Amino acid sequence: MSKNDFFIGWSDDTPKADRRFFIGAGLGLLTATAALAGGVAFRQNRPGKGTWNQGDVREWRGTVTAEPYSMIRTADLDGRPRTALLSCLGKCGVSARIGALSGKSVIIKGSLIQRGTHAMIAVVDGMDWIREDPEPTSTNLTFPEIEPLGQVTLRGEILDTKCWFGAMRPSEGKVHKECASLCIRSGLPPAFYVTDRQSQKRLMIMTDHGLGHSKALLPFVADPVEITATAQKWGDLLLLDGPVSGIRRL
Repeated sequence: MSKNDFFIGWSDDTPKADRRFFIGAGLGLLTATAALAGGVAFRQNRPGKGTWNQGDVREWRGTVTAEPYSMIRTADLDGRPRTALLSCLGKCGVSARIGALSGKSVIIKGSLIQRGTHAMIAVVDGMDWIREDPEPTSTNLTFPEIEPLGQVTLRGEILDTKCWFGAMRPSEGKVHKECASLCIRSGLPPAFYVTDRQSQKRLMIMTDHGLGHSKALLPFVADPVEITATAQKWGDLLLLDGPVSGIRRL
């Protein structure tokens, strides 16, 4: 009988057969673990290309409104009249802080959160984040009329706009449910993320008879739902206008 036929734990000389087995098993486990990790990562939802440089604070000129949510109509994004939603630096909207300046030409101070054509400005803390513009530079920055596009029934997910635009990753799904609920509860605009018949992703700002949604929306946030409501076009924004009663959990 060979002296290598038995494995002795305290021995310095591991049998060749055992060495081959342990090396093969170790390499196999490493390869399987790497493949499993890659597969799990591949199946995750893509976080998106949203960006937010909080240190890049600048001034933005345009027309501001507090309804249905706080937003500004400005040409400072790319030279064309576009709409940017407004938020504070944290998880809150700023509609209540616009006050008598709603509908007027203003200058606001904040940093840009942007994902594709969607934009939000996180205004700085303090009382000097907004002031009336003494010399408006453009007369075509008033908010356009809302165009109804008809009643639709769509399937997708309700999420908060700030995180989805680029403030946080991941910004959708069950892992983001509590964060999205807190953001919407605090006044940030909710949106409906939907895949249309051409398999294109669309983001629609949600309203209820032209106003911001109430907290009754919260139980449906981050869950797969079906919504029957009226699609609307408001300048460069798509709106989905309808009550909570039109939402059905899938």
